[in-house]
Amino acid sequence: MSDSPGEITRKVREFYERCHFPGDRPLDHDGLILTRWFAKSAAALDRGAGAPARVLDAGCGTGNTSVALARQYPAIQFLGIDHSLSSLAQAEERARHSGLRNLSFHHGDLMHPLAAGRFDIILCLGVLHHTADMRRVLANLCASLNPSGHLYLWVYGRHGRYRHSLNMRLLAMLTGPAAAPDEALSLAGEFAFPTGGESPLDDLLGRNRLDPNHRQTFRDPVWIADQFLHPHETPVDLEELLQLIAACGLKLQRQFDIREDLASYFPSAPLRERFLKLSPRDRLIALDLLLKPERYFVLLRRGPAPEE
Repeated sequence: MSDSPGEITRKVREFYERCHFPGDRPLDHDGLILTRWFAKSAAALDRGAGAPARVLDAGCGTGNTSVALARQYPAIQFLGIDHSLSSLAQAEERARHSGLRNLSFHHGDLMHPLAAGRFDIILCLGVLHHTADMRRVLANLCASLNPSGHLYLWVYGRHGRYRHSLNMRLLAMLTGPAAAPDEALSLAGEFAFPTGGESPLDDLLGRNRLDPNHRQTFRDPVWIADQFLHPHETPVDLEELLQLIAACGLKLQRQFDIREDLASYFPSAPLRERFLKLSPRDRLIALDLLLKPERYFVLLRRGPAPEE
């Protein structure tokens, strides 16, 4: 019997009360993408002498993203929302340590409509797939987005995380439901970094990313717990994501980390010709089947999706 939305939300909240994610993590590839594109979004928000632009970090965790951006954009007002009080305590301490006056935090549940007004930019990064009802949460975020606003969404991809999902299932069998959190984390660390041989992380990250520097980062107990012991995650494929986006009154503006010339992924002339005959939406889905990404990082706007 599957858990109710309320039970899922409770389990996820209790998990993050113990596991303060993301903790201290260096800027990664997707962080660089966000930094570059956020600058473009911020530049489009020139309000002159009007009210300051507002940014929401929905599911801010320990506040790494909010603090970094608030430092860089002192004229913009930032708000971080999370349902973990202990994670928010760390976020608030980070903000105090940085002397930020343009960043505040609020304890709240994204499953409920937000009562903090409208925002020009909303960030929902690595959060949606851990919620009990992705459509409800995304609809709530859309309702809080200004008509010309930008929503940055980062969500797990079903195709790229399939083998990892099998590893998570195996580890759950080995730990068992009665394992204490510390014991489960110790076993997850041994599972993720076996002595000799291939690592289950290869299925998630690829062998080329397991260099010494990455290995050190991925040994962080917070990261191991989030990847291997999380009580709830629902990856999606791109077709499901596009349906979800449209159902919430949003449209896909850009999918990051793929080439603009989609046909270039098909070097075979006959295959490229057939690919170009597909509708724009089906081209994206075809590319999804080819690339099998582990995550989708997209920029969304309000409004209906373009016609196929």
